[in-house]
Amino acid sequence: MRHYRSDSPEAAARIVAACLLSDGHVGVDELEALERYGMEARLKMHRGQLLVVMQQMCEDLTSTAYLNWGDTCRLDPAVIFCLAQDVRDWRLRREVMALCNEGAHADGHLSEGEAAFIQLLRAAWQMPEAYDVHDTRSLRRKLKLVPIQPG
Repeated sequence: MRHYRSDSPEAAARIVAACLLSDGHVGVDELEALERYGMEARLKMHRGQLLVVMQQMCEDLTSTAYLNWGDTCRLDPAVIFCLAQDVRDWRLRREVMALCNEGAHADGHLSEGEAAFIQLLRAAWQMPEAYDVHDTRSLRRKLKLVPIQPG
């Protein structure tokens, strides 16, 4: 798997991409949710750049034995741990976790693969559940945050 500089937008985006792919597919609703949730400001990356990182990750995975196609796109826990080590900054980790949650919930359903990915990521970062907000929409309502509208 290719290496990205630690705490780079690409390293962070690859984790978000892996989360989105963990249920076997990525839908437009997930990408739009990330844009509304401020992916560009949070990761310094727009949709097109995320899709390039996602394509590169898929190329890397198909050229190695890391991916078990029988379980759709669920990465081996060791691979998730390695990806997680490329993001060391706690602020960026919280942003990535928030984007993973937002994307995973975008279709109104948290799949088993998405839930497992988020749980493994949180464990890799030794992140308390307080940082893992499962329902970001209700949190935004409580905090009276308005979603960022696409420009």
